[in-house]
Amino acid sequence: MTEPGDIPSEAIDAPAWRAALSESIEDVVATQVADLREGFDTCLRELRATRREIEDYAAYCAQNDLHADAPVLAHMTTSAEQAWLRLTIARRELDEVSIADSATELSAAEAVLRFGLSTLSYVRNGLEWTAKSYGQSRQVQFFGTQRESWPTMNYDRNGSHASVTRVERQLLDVLGLPDDGYGIGVTSSGMAAFTWIEAFLLRYRLNAGDSILLAPYIYYEVAQQLTALPHIRSERAGGYLVEEIVADVVRHRPKVVFVDPLANNVRQRMFDLPELYRRLREVVTERLTVVVDGTMIGASLQPELFASDDRLEIIYYESCTKYLQLGMDFALGGLVVYPAELTELFDMLRRNTGAVLARHNAELFPRYETALHRRRMRRIWTNAERLAKLLLADPRVAAAGEVHHPALAHHPDVLLAHSLPYGSGIVTFLYHERSRNDWNNLNAVVDQILVHAQQSGVQVTKGVSFGYSVPRVWAQDVGTTEAERKYVPATDDEPLFLRLYIGDRAVQLEGLADAIASAIAG
Repeated sequence: MTEPGDIPSEAIDAPAWRAALSESIEDVVATQVADLREGFDTCLRELRATRREIEDYAAYCAQNDLHADAPVLAHMTTSAEQAWLRLTIARRELDEVSIADSATELSAAEAVLRFGLSTLSYVRNGLEWTAKSYGQSRQVQFFGTQRESWPTMNYDRNGSHASVTRVERQLLDVLGLPDDGYGIGVTSSGMAAFTWIEAFLLRYRLNAGDSILLAPYIYYEVAQQLTALPHIRSERAGGYLVEEIVADVVRHRPKVVFVDPLANNVRQRMFDLPELYRRLREVVTERLTVVVDGTMIGASLQPELFASDDRLEIIYYESCTKYLQLGMDFALGGLVVYPAELTELFDMLRRNTGAVLARHNAELFPRYETALHRRRMRRIWTNAERLAKLLLADPRVAAAGEVHHPALAHHPDVLLAHSLPYGSGIVTFLYHERSRNDWNNLNAVVDQILVHAQQSGVQVTKGVSFGYSVPRVWAQDVGTTEAERKYVPATDDEPLFLRLYIGDRAVQLEGLADAIASAIAG
């Protein structure tokens, strides 16, 4: 394990991506406004396109003697026009955002954008069918006239709907992967993404008596699924260091290894995936499948870490409910990336398990360029590092407990954290007095954070999950019941802790840090 004294100061202070730390608040707010304006422009274009789609639909029905309810079409058109007008006004107001009130004004504008996207999905899907017809006589059972003669089966469970494939192409670009080398599929949730992978492994990679190796931490829901497989032996790795994982692979000879690059626990340990892949390729005697859950790091892995070969088969999945929705949090979603040669198998399994992302939710999924996502993630990562340092420097917090974030100098994986373009937007806290790390106390601390934040005018919410623009705090437990907590490995001896997701509101960091410190010390 790396000790703080082993880390050269230049490695901590000079990574190129951390230039964002020196940006002025004015520059940060200007970038936030520009990114939000881009989202408005995209939604406005889609609303205009939807109005044309309604007109085309009405004209097609009239030409082919098909019934179309004129009042319904007028209502849908009006809905699109009203949303377009509201977004247009809100977009103009973005030009007047002030530094002092930027958190409030940006959040208000974001709420309008959510309304616009919701209206877009409603209008575009209001007359659509899950199994569209290809032709008809006297009865219409489709909406998008351009897809009436679609070459594939018109059945949404197959995942061939244009709104679904649009999300998949967008996310493949966000991950930096070429479409000729990788297959990608979006699902109805992050757990649906895992279930899709599990269906593949059980049918094509695992046999009775085989073993699988789980990293010291993986999401407890996934651990529940894997450890319940009756004819598969599941082993827990002994540590986060590459040599510890490699030793366990040599010892247990697993067919599949499951790793989370960043652990969703109090210490936020990380895996050195490039080095792990290199060492695994040296020791495996038969092809090993590595399943990577990248939910915690928001599509930050280098593209080469998705590449399979004759030694390693890499399958990646991630919840799209978090960072990839730009904090909009409309609906659950997930994604899976796999080698292109597995596309036929994976398409079949997603169809048969019904795991596909619903087209209504696909239409809600924000449209954005890769650069926008990366800018936002860097701001979130930078905010988390700044707040972690503010808390660490506060004597009230230091006296009460431990602050954890991968970018802090004392974190054992600090060098690894700085090698990524961005990473954790979460800061965690654990009391020195272990008896205070119980649900009742930590939940009361969260409530006090809200009280102090309200008094100082700072935005923050209480609840599970993360990825939002506004900070969110929670008393985090890896499982909500004792039955679930048994899936916490022995290395995580403090399953309850304070989880502070920092968000994209740099202008209020000092006030947020003071509210948190006051609640912790209270």
